[in-house]
Amino acid sequence: MAGAGGSQEHGAAGAEVVAYPPAWRAGAAVLKVVARGSLLVTAGYFLWSDNPPTNPLRQMRLFGGLFVAPELAAWCIARAFAAKVRVADGALVLEQRERRTEIPVGAITAVEPWLVPLPRGGLRLRLKSGRHFTQGLAVTDPVALVDALVAEGASPDLRAGLDRRIVDYARARLTCPAGWLENPVLKFVVYSLVPTLPAFRLHQFITYGGTFGEYYTFGLEAYLLGLGLWWASWSLGLVILAAVVRAVVEVVALAAAFAIPSYAVGVRRGLEIAQRVLYYVGIPAWLFLRFTS
Repeated sequence: MAGAGGSQEHGAAGAEVVAYPPAWRAGAAVLKVVARGSLLVTAGYFLWSDNPPTNPLRQMRLFGGLFVAPELAAWCIARAFAAKVRVADGALVLEQRERRTEIPVGAITAVEPWLVPLPRGGLRLRLKSGRHFTQGLAVTDPVALVDALVAEGASPDLRAGLDRRIVDYARARLTCPAGWLENPVLKFVVYSLVPTLPAFRLHQFITYGGTFGEYYTFGLEAYLLGLGLWWASWSLGLVILAAVVRAVVEVVALAAAFAIPSYAVGVRRGLEIAQRVLYYVGIPAWLFLRFTS
């Protein structure tokens, strides 16, 4: 006997999920908290510390150790327990690299969404034996999974387990897909040139007397190295800024799902639009005001 979960698709090809054993889910959750929390702590340190780290190389080391390393570790755990799920022929089928597990839909008596959506949203399956299926299932859309189970003959009472505000929060999030503006390469690598280039040019004028002052003084290698360090520093700054804004968005969206669930979708859409405007319009506007005041 076995199990799985899925998102919007439950066809022959299967939908991708992560089937976490409890201990590994806890580990991945801790890694996520460390990674994302380190960005918030760093933001607070820059804002309120009298001596924040300004050396770009030190900033990159801290970023790599406190964010990249735990984020990468959490990703590796997710890949290790990645699976495909199908609901077909009266069974929920979970297919992993070296394992295939089936649970008859009639053996599933309840679905229990995770109250804390870490390392991402998911649920547990309660079986007729009274025990839970051994793996927690990280799914994008628990409602779609339950609908597929009911369509294959599971009890409609399974839907009662979805009458929770955390599910409203997850569903509202589904209505606002990330889109190309949230692509990390665009957002933190390409777009970081917007503040980097004018700031670096100003630095060249102040320090070396012209746009290519460092190049004329120390050569192309030194000039490009300096530009790269400025680029990396601004990229890290934008990652930290985005993390702070994202934290505010998620806290407000979660609060809306609990306080006014009928408006959860509208609040989420408004927050997503606002954060993109703040990022893609607010930063150039701030730079313009800063350089012209």
